[in-house]
Amino acid sequence: MLSLDAVNTIKKQVENKAKSVEMNNWKGEWKVFLSLDFEKKRATVLNYSNASLDYIFKQIHKKLQDETENRTFKIDVAYQFDTVLFSEWNEITLHTRKNYYRKGISFDKGFHTALLEQEINGNAMIQPKDEGVALNLENLNRYLVQANKVYGKLQIEADSELITFDTLGFYYDGNDVLELFSGDLNNGRRSTPLTPADVEEIIHHAGAYLANQVGADGEFIYGYFACFDKKIKHYNSLRHASSTYSMIESYEISRDEATLTAAKKALRFLALDLIRERGDRAYVIERDTNEIKLGANAAAILAFSKYMQVTQDMLYLPLCQSLAHAICDQQQDDGQFIHVLEYPTLVVKDPFRIIYYDGEAVLALLRLYAINTDPKWLNAAQKAFDHFIAKSYWKNHDHWLSYCTNEITKYLPEDRYFEFGLKNAFGRLNFIHDRETTFPTFLELTVATHDMCERIEAADKAYLLKDFNREKLEQTIEKRADYQLNGFFYPELAMYYKNPARILNSFFIRHHSFRVRIDDVEHNISGYCRYLNRITSDLPEKNKEKM
Repeated sequence: MLSLDAVNTIKKQVENKAKSVEMNNWKGEWKVFLSLDFEKKRATVLNYSNASLDYIFKQIHKKLQDETENRTFKIDVAYQFDTVLFSEWNEITLHTRKNYYRKGISFDKGFHTALLEQEINGNAMIQPKDEGVALNLENLNRYLVQANKVYGKLQIEADSELITFDTLGFYYDGNDVLELFSGDLNNGRRSTPLTPADVEEIIHHAGAYLANQVGADGEFIYGYFACFDKKIKHYNSLRHASSTYSMIESYEISRDEATLTAAKKALRFLALDLIRERGDRAYVIERDTNEIKLGANAAAILAFSKYMQVTQDMLYLPLCQSLAHAICDQQQDDGQFIHVLEYPTLVVKDPFRIIYYDGEAVLALLRLYAINTDPKWLNAAQKAFDHFIAKSYWKNHDHWLSYCTNEITKYLPEDRYFEFGLKNAFGRLNFIHDRETTFPTFLELTVATHDMCERIEAADKAYLLKDFNREKLEQTIEKRADYQLNGFFYPELAMYYKNPARILNSFFIRHHSFRVRIDDVEHNISGYCRYLNRITSDLPEKNKEKM
């Protein structure tokens, strides 16, 4: 399908949709937006107003005829208009989570200053200040001028009227017209059925994104704030290791050689630049603080062991053993771990820092045990679990605890471990199901629990599940797998940010100023890898190979 054909297709879809939803026009006029996307700059958004939808689409057709290539674009049709005083809108917006305002706004009745929700959020126009004003007028006025939507500064008073609206959106990707979600928190992104092929494509794209962030020396570009293409300057050794781990997970599914090549560079950088060895002990160092974090040693083992498992190249086994010895040194008699040491003194800096480190450490020891069956690793994991159970660690509802519980029950299928893992997940299912943020570790936690439930049934221990709602677990997994895509930079969203090519196919955190950081991508890859395994577990091996 060519772009001009796509315009005609979209027009027909709009006309059909207008019959099924209340397409109330604004003062008898259709309000339509054409967004033309570019590789390395923000989309150009053109506003159209007319009583005739035919006339508007003829104008869009003419505009695209002037383009020299069969370009991609997005068309939005406004509906569900509401007139509100700025003071009222401001009060509502001040009580809305940051960047979660999902409607378009026009600052005048003629819609000359009308902005799509994506234009508003992509330019950080809603930034509540201490003085109680939700709008960032500087960012708003700058964009209006740059977009040729107004000349001079926009003046807004408490009794100024704003017009808010929803949109029906359609994106032409160069081949097909994709209908986009309208309204609520899914607004503006494609509807994806999450077939195995769809999930595999997401994993492949996200893994390739991480690979592109790896420099020639193996160091990552740590991340960006997408609105203004602002680079995140500091670095984190733990997240370097864990992101490398997820890159290898992506490669395991995609078999993309460029991703594996990048992962090898990142592993080499980790081994040579971020790790210090002392005899048969090894420590991952945070360069800015000279800290040795329990979680960083664990993440390094996860990355190296995943590489060895996938490639059968045992190059890093001695280093993994040294890292694991250091983890065991940090375990106390009661099974608890010391979290942070200083380097080079190895003096305790922080006995406890964050709950994630404990589960990471145990998972790392168990993953190493799968490759190197030294009973020391399994014994340390058991000892740690005694502490977890005694101190009711399941109340933390941590995804790493779900991972390591799932792992230890492969070797020690004891009821107490299964019960711990079930409580860790089911105690927070309602919160996970309904959470409005795209918190990526929720998918990891729930799918790891699903895997453990499958093993419970296979071991004839279904009596353990009688007090837990399996149906709710499965519903939550499906909800999170779909909802997390609201944090994925599909082209129909990336186009509204300063440098679309920089962020395309990455995952972001909306309420952290659309932050794209390597670990934001990492956790999503891991979750979708687990999810893919779940939805393909019943497929014949031949079909799996085709994917």
